[in-house]
Amino acid sequence: MDWHEYELENGTKLIYKKLSGFHSVAVGVFVKTGSRFEEREFAGISHFIEHLLFKGTKNRSCNEIKIAIEGVGGSFNGFTATEGTCYWIKILDEYLELSFDILSDMIKNPLLKEEDIEKERNVIIEEINMYRDIPAKYVHELFDNLIFKDHPLGMPISGTPETLLRIKREDLFNYINTKYSAENIVVSVAGNFESKNLKKFFEKYFSDIQKRRENEFEKWEGKKEGPKVTLMTKETEQTHISFGGFAYSFEDDRKYPLSVLNVIIGGNMSSRLFNRIREELGLAYEIRSYVKGYKDTGIFNISAGVSPDNLEKVMIEIIKELREIKTNGVKEDEVERSKKFLISQFLMGLEDNLEYMFFIGEQKLLRDRMEKIKDIVGKIEKVKREDVNEIAKEIFNNENFYLAVISPKGDEGKLKEIIGEI
Repeated sequence: MDWHEYELENGTKLIYKKLSGFHSVAVGVFVKTGSRFEEREFAGISHFIEHLLFKGTKNRSCNEIKIAIEGVGGSFNGFTATEGTCYWIKILDEYLELSFDILSDMIKNPLLKEEDIEKERNVIIEEINMYRDIPAKYVHELFDNLIFKDHPLGMPISGTPETLLRIKREDLFNYINTKYSAENIVVSVAGNFESKNLKKFFEKYFSDIQKRRENEFEKWEGKKEGPKVTLMTKETEQTHISFGGFAYSFEDDRKYPLSVLNVIIGGNMSSRLFNRIREELGLAYEIRSYVKGYKDTGIFNISAGVSPDNLEKVMIEIIKELREIKTNGVKEDEVERSKKFLISQFLMGLEDNLEYMFFIGEQKLLRDRMEKIKDIVGKIEKVKREDVNEIAKEIFNNENFYLAVISPKGDEGKLKEIIGEI
C-alpha cells in the first residue's frame, strides 16, 4: 500500500506513509488556498499569512517556536504556491506529537501583532524588489502576466508592493477564518511513527477546527491569443527570455507524453536545446524547459540567458528545433531515454521522506483522485513516440506562443515575427 488515509468528522484529512529505516518523520499541514484564490486587490495575502504564522501564536512567541523545533534538532519551513499553502516540520520520530502541537497551534491561534505585520510587510516588499532585480527570475513573472493577463494565475504569488500595502490586520484574520477551515486542510505524514499514535495526535490537535465550505477559485477560461511578445527594456549584462504557451492540467493524462517531450526539448543536459544552443553554438550558459500543471490548465516554458546581440539568433534556433520536432517528430531512442530519466528522477526523489510527504500531501489537497506510484511509473512507461509527436503538433502553434524578454535592447515586432514562423 502506497499510503493510508483517515478523515475526521469535521472534514480534516490525514494521509500518511510509514517508511522503514528512517529515524525521522516529516509532517506537513496543507491548506487549499494560494495566489489564485485571492481577490486581485489583496494579491499576496496567502503568502503574507504564511510568513506571519511563524511569528508567534497565542501560546508561543516566534522565538519559542524556533527553539521548540530546533532545540530537538528538527527543521521547519513553509511555502505558498498558486493553489496551496504548506507548513512543515521534519523531526526525529520521538517528537511527532510536538510537530502536531506546533503546526496546529500556528494555524489555529495566530497572533498577528501589528508590529509583526508591519515588519513582515516590509520584508516581503524587499523580497519582491530583490526578485525584480534578478531578471532571470522576474522574466517568468512577466511571462505569467502575458499569458494569463488579469486572471489570478497571472499575478505573482508574493503580490505587489501596492497590494501588500492595502492589507490590514482585519483582512488577514478574515482570510484565515474563511480559508483555513477544516475541509480545506490536509495533514500529510511520511517517515517513522506508530499509526495509533499518529491518529491520536491528529484527533487531539485538529478535531476542533471549524468546518465551513470548500474554497473555490476563478476558473481559467481564456483562449490562445498568440503570438504575443512583451519586452522590458533594462540595462542588464544578459538578455533573459521566458517563452512558451498553454499545456495541460495535472488532471490530464496528456501530461505524461508532454513530460517526455519536455525532457527531449530542454529538460536535461542531453536535451536538444542544450546541445544545440549551448554545446554546438555556445550562445547560452543555461537553457532549459519545464512544464507546470494547474487544476484547470497548464503551461510549457523555455528559458535562457543570452547576449543581447544574440537574442534574435537564439529565438530563431529555438523555433527551428520546435519546428523540426513538429514536422519530423522525435526519435525512438530519445523517447526511451526521456522515460527512463523521468522515472528515475521521480523514484529517487521519493527516497527523501520530506519529498514523499509533499508528494502525497499535494495530491490529496489538489487532485480529484490520488495516483499511486506504480501507476505513475506505468503511465510514463506506456508513452509512445506517436503520443509525443501528437502533443508537439497540438501545442507548437504560433497562436500558442508567448515570449517575455528582459533586455537592454530588442525589437518586439521582429521577435513576434520569429515566434510566429513555426
